[in-house]
Amino acid sequence: MTKSNRITPIVRFEGITAAHTTVSNRFTELLRALDDCIAAERPLQRGAADIFAADFDKILAEAEIAREALVASLTAVIATPEERHTDRPLRLVAMALKTLLAIECDEDRVYIFGTLMRNAHLLEAQGTHPAAKAVHRMQRRFFILLTELMQLQDFGGPGPDDDGTFGPMLAA
Repeated sequence: MTKSNRITPIVRFEGITAAHTTVSNRFTELLRALDDCIAAERPLQRGAADIFAADFDKILAEAEIAREALVASLTAVIATPEERHTDRPLRLVAMALKTLLAIECDEDRVYIFGTLMRNAHLLEAQGTHPAAKAVHRMQRRFFILLTELMQLQDFGGPGPDDDGTFGPMLAA
């Protein structure tokens, strides 16, 4: 008895894998760095952090290293030249995150984040090709992680006095 494999796929693009470009590889690294940054920042949030704990300095240093790695990943994605039309949307969302991280005022950061989320569909990769679908998946993961990041107190969540983002601002 012999076995045969289908030559003609049932589903369009079945079995076709999308080769990564340099931008998409670096964007994947960016997603890992963003996930690591969120994980490192989470123990520093109010209610979880004990500034008098013996390991607080270590946790703080790890969070700073994770944030620096995130910024380095952002810079790498933004600096990499586009090889395909699907690279541009990845670079644009990386620029958006870099902008959010650079904004000092919580109110402004939350406003820009809200605007970005309302208009995220404008940044989506166009097309139904496997490469475009892969970029769509990466972008969805990015926006999920971005939302998690913005819920942290240091980025857009309630501040140290439970005043929230729009609470009284401290004088410098």
